Amino acid sequence: MEKRALIAVAISLAILVIYQEVILKRLYPPPPVQPEGAAESIPSPVERSAPPNLPAIEPAAEVPRVAAAAGGRDVTIDTPLYRAVITTGGGRLKSFQLKRYRTSVAPDSPPQEMVYIAGGEYPLGVQLRGKESASDVDVVYQSDQEALQARDGEAATLTLTGTLGSTHITKKLTFRGDAYLIGLDVAANTDVPYGELGITWDKSIEAMPVAGTLRLYEQVSLLQAKKVVHEPFDKLAEGMILEKDIQWAGYDGRYFMAALVPANGEAMRLWLKKREHNVETMLLVPPQDGRLTAQFDLYIGPKDVDTLEATGHSLSRAVDLGYFAVIAVPLMHALKLSHQITGNYGLDIILLTVVIKVLFIPLTRRSFKSMKEMQKLQPQMAKIREKFKDQPDQMNKEIMELYRRHKVNPLGGCLPMVLQIPVFIGLYNALSHAIELRHAPFFLWINDLSAPDRLGTLAIPFVSPPGIPVMTLLMGASMFVQQWMTPSTGDPQQQRVMMIMPLMFTFMFVSFPAGLTLYWLVNNVLTIGQQYAINRPER
Repeated sequence: MEKRALIAVAISLAILVIYQEVILKRLYPPPPVQPEGAAESIPSPVERSAPPNLPAIEPAAEVPRVAAAAGGRDVTIDTPLYRAVITTGGGRLKSFQLKRYRTSVAPDSPPQEMVYIAGGEYPLGVQLRGKESASDVDVVYQSDQEALQARDGEAATLTLTGTLGSTHITKKLTFRGDAYLIGLDVAANTDVPYGELGITWDKSIEAMPVAGTLRLYEQVSLLQAKKVVHEPFDKLAEGMILEKDIQWAGYDGRYFMAALVPANGEAMRLWLKKREHNVETMLLVPPQDGRLTAQFDLYIGPKDVDTLEATGHSLSRAVDLGYFAVIAVPLMHALKLSHQITGNYGLDIILLTVVIKVLFIPLTRRSFKSMKEMQKLQPQMAKIREKFKDQPDQMNKEIMELYRRHKVNPLGGCLPMVLQIPVFIGLYNALSHAIELRHAPFFLWINDLSAPDRLGTLAIPFVSPPGIPVMTLLMGASMFVQQWMTPSTGDPQQQRVMMIMPLMFTFMFVSFPAGLTLYWLVNNVLTIGQQYAINRPER
């Protein structure tokens, strides 16, 4: 009974890991990016219902899909955290490079670029929606600055002004030297009865990344009415409209995000649309007191829990730590605190695993002792099952009486382990989403704890990227030793089922980040040590 419960728990954990890390990541693989400059067939915008108190809005006329208007020039904004480029052609964000994060693990790789466009439009476009809809894609704005610099603790403002027909458009961007948050104010002064002002963020769907790396943006993410929503790009082919209480919306991946945060999301609408190999996110603002204006904050940066919490706007909820976030967040903070002492996140993972294991020593000891007591009763339980094999009710009664006489709790071995599961899952989620592990070295061949561990470049079937997964194989071997040392019920069939677990986990962990594998390996080694100490004959 107890062994079956343990098997169920182990299999449930395995299914959870497979579903989260394998199925969800591969269920919606995007097509390769269309080469830049290739022709693109653009469907008409999805029809949308009118917002409250506004007339119905006809679909806007199609505009050429170009990255920026001809004749524009670049304005560079430099801060300690990033280097941004605004082009006056369309008043768009052309580049946003994070200085503290690099594209790859190579020390000479360029800073991480957060704007990904291949044949579409650059972000932060303005659309005026109505019977005579228009876009500022061809507007060449005038800039009040040639270049900007914002030092730590300072702010710098860039003002762009342009004319679209009879409409005068002003874009004001405020950059801060110590934050990834950018202020964006847009105003359109016009006599044309436009019904909405839209702010767009286009992005191209990234091609399959190089093995062992991740896409920058994997999905659309948003917060509406205190509920986080994630939408794979392929689900947006027919378009999607969300109305009211839009707190933020944008794109994210495991480690980075870009999101528009409206000052007043209650009256806004969000329009999502996939067009061939590009995705468009547009926040639509109705007139306020007869004026078309919009105020936003724009976050472009890492999905670091501390940074997002300090930024506010509930952006920290973009870090999906699962149902046990209340456990995962403190563990992430503990990891950072330890790093201030060690300077090596691999050592921090080992120390954190040891601390957790020590805290659970009483539960683990109780679990193993209960399993040993159950093992001693197996011969008597086998006799009872044989004697009452045709009387299941009487058999259960006799078994429970056997437990009572020997003061054995049939759940004594399972319950302590079940109580530890939330902590294990919380730590697993913390390590899965900790941007601190990205490109963080450990020792020898492990130079990136966020990538699978590989030694050399030997091509092995079902192993990608190529190389020998040394630490993963050690982890699998430690699981075999752990299973061999675990007290068994004597049922050969159940023993065979349990011995499948190390094989399954080894296969799964081949593609997992090295940081997760290190945690599991250290946990197994510590468990083996505990089992040896508990099973050692008393003198």
